[in-house]
Amino acid sequence: MYEGKIIKFYRQKAKITQEELGKGICSVTHISKIERGITEYSPEITILLAKRLQIDMEEELTSLENLKIKLDDWHECIISQNQQASTRLHNELKEYKLLELSEHATYYKILVANYYLTQGCTKKAKKRIYEIQRSVEELSVYESNLFKHILALYYSSVDDYTKSIDIFNTVDFKFYANPSIYYDLAVAYQNVHSPVLAYHYAEKALHHFKKTNQFLRIIDTENLMLIQVESDQYRNFNDTIEQYANLIKLCDLCNSLEKKAKVLHNFAYEHFRRQNYETAGTLYKESMALKEKDSPLYLLSLEGYTRSALIGKFVTQEDLVALIEEGLTIADRCDETLYRLIFTLHRYSAFQQKDDYHTYLFDMVLPYLKSHGYTLTAQTYDRDLFNYYSEKGKPDKALEVAERLINMDYVKQEETLELVE
Repeated sequence: MYEGKIIKFYRQKAKITQEELGKGICSVTHISKIERGITEYSPEITILLAKRLQIDMEEELTSLENLKIKLDDWHECIISQNQQASTRLHNELKEYKLLELSEHATYYKILVANYYLTQGCTKKAKKRIYEIQRSVEELSVYESNLFKHILALYYSSVDDYTKSIDIFNTVDFKFYANPSIYYDLAVAYQNVHSPVLAYHYAEKALHHFKKTNQFLRIIDTENLMLIQVESDQYRNFNDTIEQYANLIKLCDLCNSLEKKAKVLHNFAYEHFRRQNYETAGTLYKESMALKEKDSPLYLLSLEGYTRSALIGKFVTQEDLVALIEEGLTIADRCDETLYRLIFTLHRYSAFQQKDDYHTYLFDMVLPYLKSHGYTLTAQTYDRDLFNYYSEKGKPDKALEVAERLINMDYVKQEETLELVE
């Protein structure tokens, strides 16, 4: 099946003509038909042609036949978050030039897009997605559903969770048995503030991850489920503390600093929203210590720590200002506009510059939040502005803010800044 394609590939790679390749073996016409797969040919001819091209035909054919197994292995590594094996297989496969000749070339492209999404390379993933979309009608049933999964993940990666859920709901689970999709659905539902559906799909994912001993995925899923149950105001916080402690132990057993940083950050937030500011600050600091300093994830926890210190007053004014300046410096280095705005607000708060705070909030922060879909954060700040304008005796401004709160006419919904990772 593949002999002709292999011969053509290596002939072109060697930069020789069909006449040069076939000299003394067979005619140019016969070479042409072999390469196009439209003629019968003897094994002796292919052996002679392979020898002239200095290739082992049996080895090339075996490699192509085993390709599907290797691609499936790569897919499993991506799903189980085995980063080391996933990167190794990615590097191996991208060097295999004959891959484009195989019937699994499209499957490979879809997995490449998936791999790039797991690495946070959204632009590279988008490029691959566009390539696949040009021939989407040619996908097999399985590939079509896998592609829908990856497309939904892409929209989640750019915070368009509503679009992501719409695509997830077109996946035919009869032909696509990949339980990790339940976790991805749970994340999407969490971000459109549907805790019941988020918990439902997370529970389905957790059942599979426990059954297959995918401990890193178990950490993520139980972390996500904890976020949902914490919306229950009657839940005993001691149960929450115990579950977070168990998750942190599991992170240590798996030697996953990345997961531990994430769990610590979310545990810190649970303390923050219960006004346990000093404990929240301690946990935010522990999370920061496990993260790369010049990164958005570090900024996320640094902002949580700074906010806790600002409200809880458990650091000196000098230390508080140093935290804010650190946040502004890193935000500039990382080109993170959102954190630059929020840390500037913290600086006004630290120096009790109330008028400057609200002017900056109205002129700079809220327009950015609303144009980038930070709905709940914008609503929180709008309430702050409404109270401020009411106290200052500015009814027109207060009314303008009140109308925005009533209409809720924001483009997208997204979790508040200080919430979860």
